[in-house]
Amino acid sequence: MFKKCILVVLLLSIVVGYMAVAPKAEAKGAYPEQAVTVIVPYSAGGASDVAARLIAEFWKKYTGQEMAIVNVVGAEGAVGARQVKGARPDGYTVLWYHQAILGNLYLGVADLKWTDFVPACVVTKTSRVTATRPDMPWKNLKDAIEDAKAHPNKYVYGTGAGGIAYLEYAAVEAAAPKAFRVVPNEGGDAQRIVALLGKHVDLIPVGLVSLVSYIKTNEIKVLAVHDNERDKFIPNVPCSAELGYPDLVFPMTNTFFFPPKTPESVVSSFNAIMKKIIDDPEFKQKLADMVYAVPFFKTGDELVKFWQGQEVTYKKLAEYVVNKK
Repeated sequence: MFKKCILVVLLLSIVVGYMAVAPKAEAKGAYPEQAVTVIVPYSAGGASDVAARLIAEFWKKYTGQEMAIVNVVGAEGAVGARQVKGARPDGYTVLWYHQAILGNLYLGVADLKWTDFVPACVVTKTSRVTATRPDMPWKNLKDAIEDAKAHPNKYVYGTGAGGIAYLEYAAVEAAAPKAFRVVPNEGGDAQRIVALLGKHVDLIPVGLVSLVSYIKTNEIKVLAVHDNERDKFIPNVPCSAELGYPDLVFPMTNTFFFPPKTPESVVSSFNAIMKKIIDDPEFKQKLADMVYAVPFFKTGDELVKFWQGQEVTYKKLAEYVVNKK
């Protein structure tokens, strides 16, 4: 009997000891346990890429894990998006994408929908703009459009093969039918900037974040902010609405998307980390100084409603483009 009592006491000691260390075992399995790969479906140096790399810096600060930024270029982001759609839903491959997915869908460039993924959170908001070289005579976009209307096909508009950039061109074309020659590319902002500086095109639609260094060195001039109000980072530049182009309103909001069937627990953990990042004063300052962007955080139902609203805007302009063909 005494031996049995000793055995029971020993077993209880083992159980109590295990329970004492159990929380540590749970912590070991907390997300993320390894590096997260972020697919940026555009070239390095572009608007999406720059913001993603800043987030990656702070991701490591709060998790101790790396966030690897991988650029997968093609079809206005569709190539990279497909790669994420087919990835394992384990939380370690995520897409950093914006409203181009809507432009691609409604223009027939790709059949991907934002609902094909698990949306996690929208993190940043920045302006899209029309830019040109300082040697061009225009003070704003209206000057450029009126000049092009007076001299059809003299000036070249560098746009995208689909996505946001092509819809931005469509809004300009609606105001000045057949006034510009058009040169599309699939590489995103970085390629359009190279074409502009190389004088292959005369004006381009582009994310403001892609122009930060060029604006500071006066290598590029901004003609309009594609929004209903001016951008606080370039307050002297008029917005498209005040210039008389209300359909040219395309603020850019990047969202993290996971592959389909990613567990909600993973998404929640990811979002909690992102909330810490955007609340970090140092991150906010760098976002303003380096990216000309502001935090813009939405998750859950609020995020779904946001994307549903974007669908209405993009579908309307895409229908104009399709019906014009």
